[in-house]
Amino acid sequence: MKRLLGVMAIAVLGFAAVGTAAPGDPTDLKVSKTANAGTVTVGDTITYTIKVENLGPETATGVTVSDPLPKGVDYASATSTQGTCSLQGQKVVCAIGTLETGPTAKVSSATVTLNVVARKAGATTNTATVAGDQKDPVAANDSATAAVNIIAKAPTATCRGVAATIVGTAASEELTGTGGRDVIVARGGNDVVHSFAGRDLICAGRGGDRVVAGTAADRVFGNAGNDRLFGRGGRDVLRGGRGFDVCRGGAGLDSVRGCER
Repeated sequence: MKRLLGVMAIAVLGFAAVGTAAPGDPTDLKVSKTANAGTVTVGDTITYTIKVENLGPETATGVTVSDPLPKGVDYASATSTQGTCSLQGQKVVCAIGTLETGPTAKVSSATVTLNVVARKAGATTNTATVAGDQKDPVAANDSATAAVNIIAKAPTATCRGVAATIVGTAASEELTGTGGRDVIVARGGNDVVHSFAGRDLICAGRGGDRVVAGTAADRVFGNAGNDRLFGRGGRDVLRGGRGFDVCRGGAGLDSVRGCER
């Protein structure tokens, strides 16, 4: 009877060893990481995708992903296809739990989606690491890094302190207003600017620009270069900039200054 009990105990222990990984069993966990973009602008959201896999040969338990946030970003959210994630100080920790292995595994991998908001310009690197209860024979794939370059927002173009609604480029081009109120800023090049209805505000660029105001009371300001400023109706304000400017007021009582007529 004692012999039979001993054989049964060994069989039970053997079955348990097959179904459950022990802390001493080798388990190769692998983590990979990507970012949704290589370059973002301050204020944009960066989405990191972190994938954890169990390459075997045994089941992995107590699987945890750790991700210290880099400087220059703010935490937004973190979710995982298995387990839960939380922010602990400046580090995101995801308790994945158990990952099986082999063709009959129910869950052998998990994906973490981490969202942060870019707050400061500069190059950032973000590294995630994975660990479990078992010994990992391959340390080289236990961490993964994604690099993102954060750039500052371009300054907002303004005309006389008012944010522009239509902005030109450094090339020579034609800028056309809308039927509403426009704030048009021409830049470099010899531009042609047409505004329509609405009390428009127009700033010529650094080239020799031709500006034709709309039918309402518009304000037009020249810049460096030989500009030609034309009013078409209403009480327009035409101001020549630096250079030999020609200003022609249209119908209505216009204010013209700094122009050679």
